[in-house]
Amino acid sequence: MAPKKPSSKLEIRNAIDKIDEQMINLLARRGRLAQQVIQYKNVFYDPDRENQVLNRLYEINPGPLKDNSIKLIWREIMGACRDLQRPLTIAYMGPLATFSHAAVKQKFGGSIQELACYDIPTVFDEVEKEAADFGVVPFENSTEGVINYTLDRFATTPLTICGEIFLDVKLFVLSQEDDLKSVKKIYAHPKTIEQASAWLREKAAGKEIIQVTSTGIAAQNAAANKKTAAIASRMAAGIYGLKIIEQRVEGSRDNKTRFLVVGREKMPPTGKDKTSILFSVRHEPGTLYRSLRAFEKHGINLTMMQARPSRSGQWEYIFFVDAQGHESDAQLTKSINEMKKETILVKIMGSYPEEAH
Repeated sequence: MAPKKPSSKLEIRNAIDKIDEQMINLLARRGRLAQQVIQYKNVFYDPDRENQVLNRLYEINPGPLKDNSIKLIWREIMGACRDLQRPLTIAYMGPLATFSHAAVKQKFGGSIQELACYDIPTVFDEVEKEAADFGVVPFENSTEGVINYTLDRFATTPLTICGEIFLDVKLFVLSQEDDLKSVKKIYAHPKTIEQASAWLREKAAGKEIIQVTSTGIAAQNAAANKKTAAIASRMAAGIYGLKIIEQRVEGSRDNKTRFLVVGREKMPPTGKDKTSILFSVRHEPGTLYRSLRAFEKHGINLTMMQARPSRSGQWEYIFFVDAQGHESDAQLTKSINEMKKETILVKIMGSYPEEAH
């Protein structure tokens, strides 16, 4: 016989309370198991295992909760259980409420030790000197392209890429004021100025636009000064006590930023991986074509390619590519070995689980 459905608000609340009691006991049991499994783990952060957990939950999710809600809830649960084993310290470009900060929360949950850094190079520095377990750095935006500061640092760092994060970038105008008419100055990061350029031309003509180094600093300034506003995230509004006076001012509704997780240990293969490679070719006809042809020959799909001027010589370039597969895969290994015949430098920046986006 099916259980009787609750017929009043009080009965519904009582039913919810009973479910909460069951959930808290199950979470306690999960936490104890997480403490026990640590003796069998080689690493404290295992993105492949966390992705397996999430994918299984998506398959058995009966609704009405959406998969994205399940993801947010279980990221926090897995993060809290990980914290029982050993807290992770994650470095990112701060201050609070930057999009890097949001990416950290999305990937690792809230049960971590946060290390906010002044800029992107400092994130690398903190992980290299072991002040942080991992760092999260912005790599490319779907509308504005690659972040060159990050690319340049990958050319010299001993760190490896351990994962990636795709974050939806939604921009809001935040202020102490009640409306845009009262605002004289708008603080914004140069990238957000580009992303919100159409709105700025249409709605903010005549207002002073002040460039700052992060969306978090933009929000800090707006919170400290009357008659000002910031272009930043919804998270920033809550953290800095600001009102949202203009909604979704980014030019493209499909505005995503890809972040990379950097660390000191290589990630094992999962069967669905991505490998990032840095290389430079001799300044001779056909060398770039021949170096890339090795991937086609062995059936390797390239999902991204970028070029940056090399600091070692005028009109010389360093190239960055993302290849599907793990560096230990036979076909990718063959491609890289053949590629080395046509290059003067090849550096594998890391193999890591490929994230859906």
